[in-house]
Amino acid sequence: MNHPGTTASLICPACGQAFLTMQHSMEGVTQCPHCAHSAPRAHFGTQSQVAGVTQVRRRVAQAQPPQSSPLPAVQPSSLFAAPTPAAWPGSAPAQVPAHSPFITRNTLQHSEALMPLGEPPPEMEYTVSSQMNGMSWRGAFILLTLVIVCGAAGWIWWDQAHAPAFVPKVSAPTTIPPAVSEVRRGQQPTQAETSAAKIDLPDTAAYAADAKALVNELLAADTPERRAACVHEAGQHTAEMEALFGANVVERIELRLLARIPGLPLMLPGGQPVPIFKLATSKCTAGAIIRLATGVDGRRRIHWPTFYETHEGSLEAFLKQPGAETAWFHVGLRPNHGLDIPAELRAKYLTFDIQTTATSEPRFVACVERDTPLGRFMDRETDWGRAYLSRLLVRRLDIEADAPCLVIVDCEGATER
Repeated sequence: MNHPGTTASLICPACGQAFLTMQHSMEGVTQCPHCAHSAPRAHFGTQSQVAGVTQVRRRVAQAQPPQSSPLPAVQPSSLFAAPTPAAWPGSAPAQVPAHSPFITRNTLQHSEALMPLGEPPPEMEYTVSSQMNGMSWRGAFILLTLVIVCGAAGWIWWDQAHAPAFVPKVSAPTTIPPAVSEVRRGQQPTQAETSAAKIDLPDTAAYAADAKALVNELLAADTPERRAACVHEAGQHTAEMEALFGANVVERIELRLLARIPGLPLMLPGGQPVPIFKLATSKCTAGAIIRLATGVDGRRRIHWPTFYETHEGSLEAFLKQPGAETAWFHVGLRPNHGLDIPAELRAKYLTFDIQTTATSEPRFVACVERDTPLGRFMDRETDWGRAYLSRLLVRRLDIEADAPCLVIVDCEGATER
């Protein structure tokens, strides 16, 4: 038995030449270095297998002495001619005369060159490598796993398809408690939030029709009674009404424009949306603010304080009075960033744009201290980008600013002061 690491002398079945090779397994492929013939290791013979061929040749040579025969003539060009190729496998063997003293390798078939004459060739042995055995077992395992998985999936499908129908148990209906708004510690719901469920958007078309009829009647009225019928709570404003529209007025006020102002400002506090209108007259070209209020009888009439103060410029006149302390005014307001006041005061105050006419001219800035109950109230009740209507108690604030400044002392209806 051969051992790895040793060399063996093999005989090529194609050319019959002997060569040395490293010993390896019988199923390995071996290549002849003389004719480049490749075949499994078992197809190559060894010196021991062809020993009988040598002995037969020796016996034949001794039995028949050599006869003198003339050597074939060799043409000069045959020294460089190609050797005669061996017989093609499967073709008829060349006929050797009986008196030939030698039996050469070229007269033998490929199988005969590797084994003794007169003996049958050995049977081929086929072996299966351990790698092939491992692959067969691996394939069987994978197939078995696949069968198990498919069987489990089929069983689950069958179980679900034939499961009995589920009949829910009928129980008494559960009562869902009403939603309660969460009030976190340190926070209070705003008045706008508490009254949000009660707020209905007004019919702006109906408001516009009422405003047009009331304004035309107010300007055309020739008696106090007719004028009073156009004004909400007219008994409290009789003197101002007669001073503006009475019979003793030197110059009658004429209508120039009546139009609805886009948007719906909110009442502060409360958050009720209110349609407002611009009324430009011969005396107020910038336009006074008109809003309607609903009386106890359900009828809408002109809110006189808002109209009168914005038409007559009451806030502007107040700021021009020397020594004025505080006063109440109906104004429109909107939160701003406080860029009109000095930078060192912006952390101290909340600031608002104040509107006293329909065109925001002239422009005022109102301030309220942040760390006060009123400041916290107005911060909580107002939102960025929203306009409001309110009645404020204000006084002059003497600081260097880009617009006349006011300090908000109080807000009508505020719960915190």
